[in-house]
Amino acid sequence: MTINPFIINKLIHSRYIALPALCMMLTACKVGPDYHKPDTALPKSWQSAPDNVNATGSIIQHELAWWQGLHDPVLNQLMVQAAAGNWDVKVAGARISEARSVHNAAVATLFPTGDLMASASRQANQIGFPSGAPDSLKSAIKQPFNIFKTGFDASWELDLFGGHRREAESAKDAWEASIISRDDSLISVLAEVAHSYIDIRQYQAQLQIAKDTLTTDHEICAITEQKLALGDTAGLDVAKAQAQQEHDRTQLPYYQNLLTQAEFSLDVLLGEPPGTAHKRVGVMAVIPVADKNIVLDAPAAVIAQRPDIRTAERKLAAATAQQGVALAKFFPDISLTGFVGLFNTNAGSFLTAGSKSWSMGGNLLWPILSYGSLAANLHATDAKQQEALAIYQKAIIAALSDVERSFSAYSQQERFRQILTKATDSDSSVYQIALGRYQVGLAAFLEVLDAQRRWYASQNQLALAKAQTAQDWVAVYKSLGGGWEIVKSHPPIP
Repeated sequence: MTINPFIINKLIHSRYIALPALCMMLTACKVGPDYHKPDTALPKSWQSAPDNVNATGSIIQHELAWWQGLHDPVLNQLMVQAAAGNWDVKVAGARISEARSVHNAAVATLFPTGDLMASASRQANQIGFPSGAPDSLKSAIKQPFNIFKTGFDASWELDLFGGHRREAESAKDAWEASIISRDDSLISVLAEVAHSYIDIRQYQAQLQIAKDTLTTDHEICAITEQKLALGDTAGLDVAKAQAQQEHDRTQLPYYQNLLTQAEFSLDVLLGEPPGTAHKRVGVMAVIPVADKNIVLDAPAAVIAQRPDIRTAERKLAAATAQQGVALAKFFPDISLTGFVGLFNTNAGSFLTAGSKSWSMGGNLLWPILSYGSLAANLHATDAKQQEALAIYQKAIIAALSDVERSFSAYSQQERFRQILTKATDSDSSVYQIALGRYQVGLAAFLEVLDAQRRWYASQNQLALAKAQTAQDWVAVYKSLGGGWEIVKSHPPIP
């Protein structure tokens, strides 16, 4: 039976209800509120993708390894290695073990405890006697004597009001929260691995563009020198071409540094010493691109699977159980004690049948004078429960916004990438035409330089757009809260 906390509060402070009667009513009860998951109003569809919602609300697709949609075998291996070796994930795993132990300890308080004990002591008592007491009695009592005792001590604190059961309930909720929190850590780590990997491929692409541009600069310099030798142009064109070449050369160390820094960041995510990531990603590869459209689940399905929401909900349940723990402290603690063993004052006959001894009893401890400390503790747990509820509700709103923003960013970025691809092709054609016109003397060299700069800028922008599209694609799946189940079943990479 569960007692409403409002009624309990009234009975505790009532001047007309006797406390013994209240104790009898609460015998074998579990005080405090029972936890019920809050009802939260959720939208039925997403504003960012009204025509791209899975009406069934199925969450199966997001439990798959979403990164496999990028079709990059190196990334697939990095994901499995990070899941096994990342230190943040290992810390979260250790916290699970800690929370499980706390739960086991809380459950253990519901059962009797026993100790095997043995003791030996010698003592003398200086006792004052009334006048007229026999001298033989005085001498016998004051004479030093030995006490030998061994046996089994047992005690059991009866959880009549459910304080220990609520504590175990809270510990169980905290344990479950730690398990879910590990999933949340794993999702964040996998997303960061994908981000770092895409950065690496982006910097490799931009570094290669810079190298290709230098090759083009060298060819242009050769053309200007030939035209100068033939007397078709002035020496200024040669100087401009050489200056442009040196300017473009500065891009090599810039992108090489970005690439190196990204590789070192990936080392940390993998839980490996510096230089390990370079061995896996040092060979240049294209920026990964997803080949399928994203299908969003209904908001209720997304909220049900996001680990951060589930963690906040379990913490709310734990805080609710703590209200019962605080409320149970207003009522008596009753415990039973017992002893079975040997007791004697003579060492020679200590192990004989005549030394058999036993005892049993009970204790009651009722805090009737606490100067408001118990009430303050109860009010504090109420406030913590309200705080946990607010955090849970805030997490839901933040999650909904996270999905909306990430999907909107991905949709717009994908359109931008498609447009920029066409623009880059056009800039390439313009450069080729300008260079051809210059070679036959129909265009000034400034026209060639301008076309080359536009083409180089377009290539860099396109590489950045491809990488950002992939980053936004990763952000969408991270916001959906999927992608950890399949990883945990994979063995680590040797």
